[in-house]
Amino acid sequence: MTPEARQYDWFSQNQSPQGEAGPAKPKETPRKDKNRKLPAGPELLSAIEEYIKRYVVLPAAAYLAAALWAIATYASEWFDCFPYIALVSAVKRSGKTRLQEVLEPLVRDPWRGTAPSPAALYRMLELAPTLLLDEVEMFNGNNKSEPTQILLAVLNAGHRKGSTIPRCEGPRQEVRQFHVYGPKLFAAIGRLPGTLMDRSIVIHMRRRSRTEQVGRFRQVRAAAEARPIHEDVDRYVEVHRPDIERAYQQVLEADLVYLNDRDADLWTPLFTICSVVDPKRLPDLKTSALTLSGIKAGYDVDDSYSLALLRDIRVVWPKKPGEPDPAPPQDKCETAVLLEKLKAVDESPWGEQQLTARKLARILKPFEVEPRHLRFGERTAKGYLYSHLKAAFDPYLDDLRETCETTQ
Repeated sequence: MTPEARQYDWFSQNQSPQGEAGPAKPKETPRKDKNRKLPAGPELLSAIEEYIKRYVVLPAAAYLAAALWAIATYASEWFDCFPYIALVSAVKRSGKTRLQEVLEPLVRDPWRGTAPSPAALYRMLELAPTLLLDEVEMFNGNNKSEPTQILLAVLNAGHRKGSTIPRCEGPRQEVRQFHVYGPKLFAAIGRLPGTLMDRSIVIHMRRRSRTEQVGRFRQVRAAAEARPIHEDVDRYVEVHRPDIERAYQQVLEADLVYLNDRDADLWTPLFTICSVVDPKRLPDLKTSALTLSGIKAGYDVDDSYSLALLRDIRVVWPKKPGEPDPAPPQDKCETAVLLEKLKAVDESPWGEQQLTARKLARILKPFEVEPRHLRFGERTAKGYLYSHLKAAFDPYLDDLRETCETTQ
């Protein structure tokens, strides 16, 4: 990326020379320390992962993917296709905005915000920023306004290199093609349109539990921590451009056959970067790709029903027999028994909604709760473990917990 094509220097816009928040003085903007030794690839990748872990809790499979995506934004113009990142959650306050704030000083030329107009968006995308777009629930409605439909069309087109949007400009209304390709990250509660999900690596965000501690995020401090990493990544990608271009061809030839065609396209830039930065992590990346690719299903359920279901499961979950009152919950429950108890709850929607074992599993999947084969006496049947459900009860249903430091 040439200096002329850069959108702006994020650090000069967000940190003063004295390290305080506010606009920086251009003449005093600190220069990159080109004399500092460039770290080895594994060291650089580890630094990014640790920086992310310091401030936000992600699924285990997502840290490596997020770190490699941040590096890949500096080389996006060398790929034919670049993945979006979709941050989705069942409810609010699950850390989506926090992850955007954490990634902002790491990626190339970031623009973070909400609800740009279509005209602003496609003009801005001409500068090829890394777009970090929050609160995109507006795309979920059935009756989308015309501007919303245009925004969605622009974003749908932008994951393929060479994609353009035609618009008429000037007194003569001459047609101009606006380039819209580039790295993009979206955050939404619930689901995204299938077209965006299909172009994205999906990270399901959840509220962290009380035992999961993270550092308090302060933009000025985070900017100071991220600046050397940002500069090292920028230099590393430029120095290793021949290696990245060569690795790209090798990954294309390998074809990532364990992923479907669309997901293989999306993950190719990340496998390319990993092949250069730290080849020993390729098996870990394969595990991440298979895990996160499997999360794309199951986002067709309204989150209000999800929380209502969790509440009712906690109420009807069977207790251990013979224990003094209040008896502790049983360790496991058969799916058929749980369904029967749920449908018997007064004024519940579960009987009317014809809740089945498959629907139950689909609603609980975003909470990382899945049925499994369990032994009940002399027989085996599908059921749920209380320990897995409790991991969802604690962050989502604790009425005493009104706030969460990992805020949206």
